[in-house]
Amino acid sequence: MSKPESTPPVIFSWADPEGSSWWLAAFIFLSFLLHSAAFFIFQGKNRPPIRAPRTAPTVQILSASADPATRSPETIALLEWIATQDPALVARIQTVEPRDLTGVPYRPSFQTVRTQPLAAAPEPLTIQFPVARDPFALIRSLAPQRKVTPPVFSPQATHITASSALQARLPQNFSMLPEAKADTPVQPTVILIGVSAKGETRFAFLQQGSENPALDSEAAHFIRASRFADGSEDLQWGTVTFAWGDDAVAQPAAPTAPQK
Repeated sequence: MSKPESTPPVIFSWADPEGSSWWLAAFIFLSFLLHSAAFFIFQGKNRPPIRAPRTAPTVQILSASADPATRSPETIALLEWIATQDPALVARIQTVEPRDLTGVPYRPSFQTVRTQPLAAAPEPLTIQFPVARDPFALIRSLAPQRKVTPPVFSPQATHITASSALQARLPQNFSMLPEAKADTPVQPTVILIGVSAKGETRFAFLQQGSENPALDSEAAHFIRASRFADGSEDLQWGTVTFAWGDDAVAQPAAPTAPQK
C-alpha cells in the first residue's frame, strides 16, 4: 500500500482554537449599544410647517331688493334662474283646493240618473164605447138658437194621480199647493217611485219633466215626504203624475189706471 501524501506546509502557522471565543459576541453587543445610544442622542423632530392664515371667502348676498339703487339686472336674472332650477318645486305636490269646498251640498250618487230606469208595467187597455147620440139632436139643431153665454170656468187646482199599482195605497187628501210659479202653463210631471212595505218612499226618479225645474223639484220633495199605506211587497214601483193647474201659473198683474 502507498503511504498517504503529506499536506504541504503553509506560510503562516495558525494555531487551532481549542474553545469558543466570546470577543466577537462582546463586540457585536457593544456595537448595538453604541448605535442605540446614537439614535436616542441625535434624534431630531421635524418642525411643523408654518401655515398661512386663510382668509374668509367673500360672501355676496343676493336679494330682490325693492330699492332701485341696490337692485341690479344681473342679480335679478340670477335669482330667477335659481328659482327655475329649484328641485323643490318639482318634488312638491301642488294641491289646489276648490272654492266653497265646505259649502257644496251633499248629493247621493244614486240620485244621479246614469241610465233611464225601467218604467212601471203598462196598465191594461180598457175599451170605452162612445155614448149613443140623441136621434133628435139633428132636428133640434135646425131650431132657432138662443144666444148662449159662454160658461165661466172655475180655476183648476193641481191634481195628483198614481198608477194602478199604487192607487190603493195613496194617503187621504193627497194634494198639494205648489209654491213655485211658472210663467206659462206647463206639462205634467211624472215621477217613478219605489215604496217600501212600511209606506216610505225609498226611490224617486224623474221620468217626464214639466220644463220648470222648480216645480219638478217641489214635486220630488213632496213625494219623498209623503207616507203611503202599508203593503205586502218589500218594494213596490209605480208612477205618480202631477197635473199642474192654474195654481202653478203666475197670474198677470192687474193693469194700473193711468195717473192724471
